[in-house]
Amino acid sequence: MTSMQKSSSIKIPAFDKENYNVWKRKIMLFIKAANPLYLGILQNGPFVPRKEIEASTVDGVLVPAYWVNKLPSQFLEPEKEKVALDDYLQLILLDALTLDKAMCGNVIGCSSAKDMWNKIELLCEGSEEVKDNQRQILISQYEAFMAKSGEDLTTMFERFSKLMTELQIHAKYYDMKELNVKFLLTLPEHLEHKVTAIREGRNLNNISLETLYGVLKSYELEFFQKRAILARSRGKMANMSGALVAHVPRITQHSEETQVTQPALVPTLKIEEVVDDEEKVVLQITDVEDEDFYSLEEMEKMDNPTMAYMAKKFKNIRFKRNKSFKPQGQTSRFSRGNSSKVEGGATRGGYKIGMVDRSKFRCYNCNELGHFATECRRPK
Repeated sequence: MTSMQKSSSIKIPAFDKENYNVWKRKIMLFIKAANPLYLGILQNGPFVPRKEIEASTVDGVLVPAYWVNKLPSQFLEPEKEKVALDDYLQLILLDALTLDKAMCGNVIGCSSAKDMWNKIELLCEGSEEVKDNQRQILISQYEAFMAKSGEDLTTMFERFSKLMTELQIHAKYYDMKELNVKFLLTLPEHLEHKVTAIREGRNLNNISLETLYGVLKSYELEFFQKRAILARSRGKMANMSGALVAHVPRITQHSEETQVTQPALVPTLKIEEVVDDEEKVVLQITDVEDEDFYSLEEMEKMDNPTMAYMAKKFKNIRFKRNKSFKPQGQTSRFSRGNSSKVEGGATRGGYKIGMVDRSKFRCYNCNELGHFATECRRPK
């Protein structure tokens, strides 16, 4: 199978002005695969058979030998095939321009494939002055190239590769080491340590930009994975300490003359022990109203010296209000007995009405209900 037969089985790339550089690359590959001689025709024009006129003497004057174009009737068979190559090439270009009627109308009057190709380049790429201006713009973009804020390595590499391709199209080339150094110096900050290691441990003259990207991409994936694991562990620690530490935001009230900063109200949480069906103790966090807690004034008036001391010592701690207990001046001291009768001889849970029902309090010494640690008879 000849190259012409092979190319006939491949569809001619349709002209795309919006993606001209891509189309140009595709059509050049198609033309080269169809017949290698086509590239010479695009650059130098169609093949013209010529013949040599030998030197002669006319009226005593020596006329040196020279070449003239042959007439079509004088073409040999191999020469006819070469001349026909220009016609085949024109047909390929016109087929590629079929969908773009405007461009097809611009080149339909050209007499050779070379003229067609030059006109297409002029209309799509501009004159040499325009090409020089575009080249300078791309060089400026290359020199100012940097990673954008929040940009990952893959997106940055795609922008850099596209810029390099456009520079090559406009005949601007850089050596491998210069490209590698430029790429490393423009990477995001989270790759700074890896960049230093690469520059110290690798020969940037022999490593390709794609290989460099692969090494950096592996490091970036490991970096983000470690950071995600660390963030999850910190989140767990924050949840565990959330019952101990509360952040109080501050609200600033603006007025015409002064600004007063006051702490904002934060909902209070209560931790309760809940026993489920399997007799397991579960801590439950619920919202608690301010009325459920003693104020500092109430605690300082308590008859219990321990609670009064706690109120003065730990002013940032709030103590839950016991509804059956009243501050000093309204009731007597705690009754240490196991059964105290109410007025009229009635009893209520073994304690007087208005007294603390110690059956709900747990001893922190023996962990049993019914008394305080100061009353415990077991060894400390």
